[in-house]
Amino acid sequence: MERRSFLLLSGVLVGMVAIPPSLYFVSPGIKKYAAKLIEKELSYLKLDKAGVDNYINDYFKNGANNVMANLKWKVLYYGRRNSNNSNNINDLVRYYLLSTDFFLNQMDVEKTVKYLGIFDPYKSPIANPFSYILLPAEEKIA
Repeated sequence: MERRSFLLLSGVLVGMVAIPPSLYFVSPGIKKYAAKLIEKELSYLKLDKAGVDNYINDYFKNGANNVMANLKWKVLYYGRRNSNNSNNINDLVRYYLLSTDFFLNQMDVEKTVKYLGIFDPYKSPIANPFSYILLPAEEKIA
């Protein structure tokens, strides 16, 4: 093997080993990715940015700051996953909607969605989102 090809090959191998971990440490934290995922999934709604940040802080409050959890959320974001093919994103978005006034406002997409508090089915005053009372009134056809 010639010296030039050896140096080129070793440089490529070092780059393949060093670049992915350095990108992991340089990229933003887990909370920023979770906020972007919520905004991407619910892009048709008017979301309160401060409410999304408060929800994310409450959602990840009990979770440990470990490498695997950070890596999982970053892969979900960069892998362009959505709630149809990821249970983690589905849970994140579902609990966000249950923790807001979206269903209390009869699912009105024109109103700004505000965060009320983390959803707990045993303590939360949030009504059942599938209740007929919360469904929007249908227009009567004459």
